[in-house]
Amino acid sequence: MNLRNTIIIILIAIIIGGFLFAYKTFYSDTFQKQAAEKIYKIGFLLIDKDVQNDNIRGFKDAMKEFGYEDGKNIIYVEKNTGANRKLLPQYAKELDTSGLDLILVGASSAAEALKNLEGLKTRVFFLAAGRPRSLVQNLQEPEGLITGIGEGTLEFGGKRLELLKKVAPSIKKVMAIVESRHPNAPVFKGKVEDAAKTLGLQMVYIEIEKADDLPAKLPMVNRANGDAFIGGPWPSNQKYAKEMASQFLKAKIPSINDETSVGANIGFLMTYSDDRYKTGKQAAASIVKILKGMPISKVPVEFAKDIVLEINQKTAEAIGIKIPKDILLNASKIYAD
Repeated sequence: MNLRNTIIIILIAIIIGGFLFAYKTFYSDTFQKQAAEKIYKIGFLLIDKDVQNDNIRGFKDAMKEFGYEDGKNIIYVEKNTGANRKLLPQYAKELDTSGLDLILVGASSAAEALKNLEGLKTRVFFLAAGRPRSLVQNLQEPEGLITGIGEGTLEFGGKRLELLKKVAPSIKKVMAIVESRHPNAPVFKGKVEDAAKTLGLQMVYIEIEKADDLPAKLPMVNRANGDAFIGGPWPSNQKYAKEMASQFLKAKIPSINDETSVGANIGFLMTYSDDRYKTGKQAAASIVKILKGMPISKVPVEFAKDIVLEINQKTAEAIGIKIPKDILLNASKIYAD
C-alpha cells in the first residue's frame, strides 16, 4: 500500500470516528435531556376532608426536595369523593385508566377500591393506611401493584389505653364512640380489647351508624358509664372533636385521641399518633424509587417512624389529673395555655 492510499484510509477513519463521536454525543445529550424532562403524572384518590392532608403536604414538600416540581416535571391529578364513598369504585377506575405513573391514597378504603378493580394496571401507594394488612399480604415483598406506609390510628390503640392507665391509674372502664358501619370498627375493637384485658380494663362502646349521629349520643360519655375515653379513626372523631373535648372537660374524664390535628391541641388530655407531615416525607423516598423503575415487590410496606405524644396540661389541671413526670419528659409537645 502506497503512502497516498494510507493517508486516504487514515482520513476516512478520522472522519468516520468524528462522525460517530458527534452522533453519540448529540443523541446521548438528547436522550438525557428527554429523560430529565419526563413529566410524571400522579393521581390522588381521596375521601371527604382526609385527615391525611398533612401526609400529602409532607409528601409534596419532600418531592420538591427530590427535584420534582408540580407543573414542571410532575403533575398531580385529584379525585375526591367528598362524603359520598359510593363514588370510590368509579373514581378508582377513572384514575386507573388515565395513564398515570402512580396513584396515591390516604385511607385504606380508597386503596381497597383500587385493589378490587378487575385488572388493576396502575401502581398504588398508600400514604397512611390504618389497615395495611388488608391491602398487602406479604409486607416485605408486596405481591401485587400496591405498597405504602402503615400508620398508627389503629396500631397504637393498645398504647393509648396504656397511657390512659398511667396518667389515671384508678380507671376501670374506658369508653369509645364507634361508627359501627366503618370498616375500621372491627380492627379498632380487636386492638383495644386485647390491650384492655392485659391492663385490667373494661371497654364500653357507644355505637353510632354515621358521623352526624354523634351529638345525640355524646351526653352518654359521662362518669356513670365510664371513667376515661379513647378516640377512634372515623369521621365523627374529626368532625365533632371540639364538642367531644368540651364534654370530657365537663364530665372530668381523661381522654386520648389518635389525630394531632384534633387532640390535645383542642382540649383532649392527650394525643398519641404518628407525625403525618413527616410520614408523608418518609413516603416520598419510596415513591421516587418507584418512579425510577423499582418494582413494587422491591418496595416493602413501612410503618410511620415519627411518633408524637402531646399533652394538654391545662385540661389535666381542670379535671384533677397530675401527669407523671416521665410522661411529661417524653412528650413531644405540652399545651399549657
